[in-house]
Amino acid sequence: MSAVLADPVNAALNAALPVAGGWPLLNPMPDDEPITPDAFPFHALGPILGAAARAIAHDVQAPDSLAGGSVLAAAGLASSPLANVYLPHGQRAPLSLFVVTGAGSGDRKSAVDAVACHEIEETRKQQARDYSKQLQDYEQDMAARKGPKESEPTKPAPKSITTGNATIEGISKLLKFQASIGVFSAEGGEMLGGHSMRDERRQSGLAFYLKGWSGESLDSLRGGEGLTVLLGRRISMHVLVQPVLLRQLLTDPLAQGQGLLARCLIAEPDTLAGTRLYRHVNPHENRDVIAYNERIRRLLETPPNFWPDGDGHELKPRDLRLNAEAQAIWVAFHNQVEVQQKNGDELEGARPFASKAAEHAARIAGVITMIDEPYAVQIGAEAMEGAIEITAFYLNEHLRLTGAGRQERQAGNLRELHAWMQRVGPMVLKKDVLQKSPRRIGRKASSLNPLLKELADRGYIREVGGEWEVRDV
Repeated sequence: MSAVLADPVNAALNAALPVAGGWPLLNPMPDDEPITPDAFPFHALGPILGAAARAIAHDVQAPDSLAGGSVLAAAGLASSPLANVYLPHGQRAPLSLFVVTGAGSGDRKSAVDAVACHEIEETRKQQARDYSKQLQDYEQDMAARKGPKESEPTKPAPKSITTGNATIEGISKLLKFQASIGVFSAEGGEMLGGHSMRDERRQSGLAFYLKGWSGESLDSLRGGEGLTVLLGRRISMHVLVQPVLLRQLLTDPLAQGQGLLARCLIAEPDTLAGTRLYRHVNPHENRDVIAYNERIRRLLETPPNFWPDGDGHELKPRDLRLNAEAQAIWVAFHNQVEVQQKNGDELEGARPFASKAAEHAARIAGVITMIDEPYAVQIGAEAMEGAIEITAFYLNEHLRLTGAGRQERQAGNLRELHAWMQRVGPMVLKKDVLQKSPRRIGRKASSLNPLLKELADRGYIREVGGEWEVRDV
């Protein structure tokens, strides 16, 4: 974060050095230099996930958070049917993760996904083959049937561990016959621009995903189908999207207002294009990737627990509790993030995401634990510390990509006020600043006075009685 407040030493020096027209030497506003993303903390993912993500990034020559997010999303999908994290205040949170990564054409999104989601894709293909065979057998049985209607064989239900471009109605139909699903797409425009996310349907589409993230019941009432109530289901999300579509999502007031962005782990790494000289390696043969795939496969093959009186697909995941040390670390992180959300502090403009940061950390810690110890019942300090470091990475990315950082907001407000005064000037009544300046800045003296003072200290404006004179620059 770059400082934006005027340097008092320079301001005093400038005031003593008048130039043409009596104006002081101009102290330019800070440049709008893009803030580079932090490095993705591979080590924080633990020995299996971290090593695999680092290997994929190296062998595919892909951006770090692209590989890290893909591995984390795959692990979350494999883990979420098996366990919940039991938070210190008694809330159970699913291990479902919503990971959204922005990367341009040629940044090897599909190549990364092919490695990170290999076992998931193999499971999806096998489910498709099984369904095709079951449907063929059903059709043959129906053709040969001679008995009464009551003896008709049951039509097989389709199953798919992932879907890339389904409506919420389609996802609901799949979840009638399976316990969990991943909305996974290496071309995120399919999901973000799909039928359920179009303008006229976006509100219900977003509400559906919010319930899925929280593990709530998925209810629908439609003509012809009646009432459907799906309990104990899990929805994960992994979307790789073009930067232009990511910008649309980040600025969508409905996605912000309903809370989808607060539930997503969003990153946009810098491109590596121009640095990727040919490397004769097969990432699938890397021993760290092989070890990771074996663990993902093991989780996918582990039968989940179901409620005995449920519909046959209502999950009853075991609890992952925080041990004493992990709980102390989690509570300290929760309190640290909470304090930084107060007015004027660093996370004031990112409260929706920051308020969920502690839960994000707990979920990630649970996923790391499941990968490292598939039958664990406790989350330890090392997993929690790593999860907090990963959450901090995504919190910084959220601040960077949404411009929600206090200093970035201050700089933006400063430029917006100056641009407005230039349009209105060269003389601007002080009362007009309070009554007519851009609403986004806040038409209050407490918001405007620090900005006016800085513009004056930098030599952009000066007081002339009841007006501000705007410098011609």
